[in-house]
Amino acid sequence: MEIPSEIMTKIERFCAYQERCENDVRKKLTSFHLSEGQEDAVIKSLRENNFLDEERFVEVFVRGKVRVGWGVQKIVAALRAKRIPAELIDHACTQIPADDYQGKLRDAIAKWRRSHPDEPANSPKLVRHLLSKGFRMEEAIGAVSS
Repeated sequence: MEIPSEIMTKIERFCAYQERCENDVRKKLTSFHLSEGQEDAVIKSLRENNFLDEERFVEVFVRGKVRVGWGVQKIVAALRAKRIPAELIDHACTQIPADDYQGKLRDAIAKWRRSHPDEPANSPKLVRHLLSKGFRMEEAIGAVSS
C-alpha cells in the first residue's frame, strides 16, 4: 500500500515528539483522509520502526500521571478510553512504586487539609476529593482515618 512520504514524515514526527498509543495515531491519521488499508500500513510501519509501542506508551503514561497525583482508578479509566488492552493496563498498574503512590496520596490529603482548615480530619468531603483524584475508596478511607 503506497503512503505519501510527507504523511509518513509528519506521523513519524508526531510519534517522536512524545509517546503515542495506536488510538492517538489513528485519530491523527483521520485528518489525512487515508483509506483503512493505508492507515493499517502506516501503523505497521510505525511499529516496525519503533515509533509506536503500546507497552512503552503505557509505562510512560502511568509514570507521568502518578507523578502529577492521579490515582489508579483515574489512570485506568484514561487508558481504557484510549483503548489500551486490559493486560497492559493491569501490568503497568502493578509496577507503580508503592512509596511514590502513597506519598502522592498523603500529599493530596495534606494539600486539601491546608485549604480546608475548618473541616474535621476525617471529613467525607476529603474522601470524595480523593475519589475524584482517582484513588480507590479503601485507599481514601484508610488514609483519612489514619
